Amino acid sequence: MEISPTPIITLTTDFSSDLYRGQMKGVILSINEKVQIIDIGHHTRHYDILEGAFLIWQVCSRFPPGSIHVGVIDPGVGTSRAGLAIKTDKFYFIGPDNGLFSLALKDQRIKTIIQIDPSKFEKVSPTFHGRDIFAPLAAYISSGKKIEDFGQRIDKIKELKLKKNSIIYIDEFGNIITSLRKISPLAKKVTIHYKDRKIKAKFAQAFAEVKEGEFVILRGSSGYLEIDKNKDSAAKDLGAKVGERVKIYPSGL
Repeated sequence: MEISPTPIITLTTDFSSDLYRGQMKGVILSINEKVQIIDIGHHTRHYDILEGAFLIWQVCSRFPPGSIHVGVIDPGVGTSRAGLAIKTDKFYFIGPDNGLFSLALKDQRIKTIIQIDPSKFEKVSPTFHGRDIFAPLAAYISSGKKIEDFGQRIDKIKELKLKKNSIIYIDEFGNIITSLRKISPLAKKVTIHYKDRKIKAKFAQAFAEVKEGEFVILRGSSGYLEIDKNKDSAAKDLGAKVGERVKIYPSGL
């Protein structure tokens, strides 16, 4: 896998603040000013590894081969948790070994996994590996250096498994993406069970198949079932949170 003449580095974090992602970008450009930096997202819920993992998984494959994906949702920063540099047949992934890349890697053929040696980098803050390790490593790789120069090979990484009947992502529209993939193909009506609420909804192909403000179940672009409201926020109505349990049952044909 070759890096293109104008390499791409993507950033996914829970920083929100321009301060921290701005510092990472500055470090990258000071090493390789020819790189193109793309923000996948910086507003996942703080410390929510699952939400970040889903975001990276759904977005990374849309980028050109050779792209370098950096993820920094890292509540274990400064502890014994390892940092990773992963090379697949299409991309590079750089970030903490906490499951953040395990969903995306299900669709990739892994070629090399490196446990990053922090001693390869200067002035490493124990609270900001994104700036001091992951960002410079991405820039070095974009310049043609090999990941094997920055640590030791390992065979396994921590995996993040999707819980059955759970919420795995909530988008900015308040659409609730669940870990459910299947429902009876004949079902036209369903019942949503969330906490102490039971809500009747239609199983449809588009938002506009129900009235404005009504709940609807759709098979979203991710392939998972979504709980949505037409022109409204299902997540706000339900008070939904990532990781919580939800069930969807057919209730009519």
